[in-house]
Amino acid sequence: KQQKRRTFPSLFSTTAYRLDRMEFLYTRQQMEGFKGYQSKVKIGNWSEDMELEAAKLKNYLMKKERGQLKCSQAEERFAHALQTAGLSPKTNDGYVHFGDTLMLFNQATDGCLACDPQESLSDETFATTSTWYTEPCARNTFMMRRWEGRGDKKDAMFDFKDDVVHFGQKIQLMCNPVLLGGQQAFLTSSPRTPTSYSRYSRNQEVCISNATGWTTVWEVQYLDPQFKMEMEGQAVPTNAPIALVHCGTHQHLASDVIKYKNDFGTEYEMFCKTFSDIEKSQLGLREKRMLGDCNRWCFVSSIPSEDD
Repeated sequence: KQQKRRTFPSLFSTTAYRLDRMEFLYTRQQMEGFKGYQSKVKIGNWSEDMELEAAKLKNYLMKKERGQLKCSQAEERFAHALQTAGLSPKTNDGYVHFGDTLMLFNQATDGCLACDPQESLSDETFATTSTWYTEPCARNTFMMRRWEGRGDKKDAMFDFKDDVVHFGQKIQLMCNPVLLGGQQAFLTSSPRTPTSYSRYSRNQEVCISNATGWTTVWEVQYLDPQFKMEMEGQAVPTNAPIALVHCGTHQHLASDVIKYKNDFGTEYEMFCKTFSDIEKSQLGLREKRMLGDCNRWCFVSSIPSEDD
């Protein structure tokens, strides 16, 4: 007798059968990775999609209740950094005093010095910029501090006992304590190295540091170099152009219209560089011109009202 040959389904026929079932459960777009269909369409694995949407909603509500959403964290950060901070001069005599809460304006950028604690540059430092936001707030107000450490030979010539800031005197600029929760951080700079420099201009970096030392010390100088010696020892007026030189590197604090993008928008970069031209006016005599706009700063201890 002729025996009947047993036939088994081949691999190709089984795969084709499975593909036919997948085409019945899923559309061609879903099989190709299309995610446009919602669970209410009841195409494909709609039950699993409904459970996934419910889990996403539950996770969203939990993060919203705990304040862990990215938008909530950004809103709290901006509200904390941009909270109103009053300028508090000790007296209204028109001079800068130690202990004053003030702002530092730059002539080139038409902005003021500001810091961002969330943009850390290292374990102890974070970034500074020149911001267009000129309303007094926590991130753009600084406190004037006297340098109590060891100075140079110039300090022995002037023994200032009052609380008024004088030209040629060593100072420190401390961040508003409200911004850092009571911690102290100072404006600092360090020599330029192959691994330490400003981000865009590649000049000497300026930042805020939690450490205190000679790198956080600055000297207030008169703007015109020809009268710098004569003005040493005189009181520093508010709302008047001055220059700040870093005592560790003898470079002037500067800011230029170099775009620096951060979470607060497009601001301008801070660095240390002396912008002054040297030219011969007479044979064998050199005269320095006045410092450039990038090195021109002024201390603002009060915002004038509309009537003023």
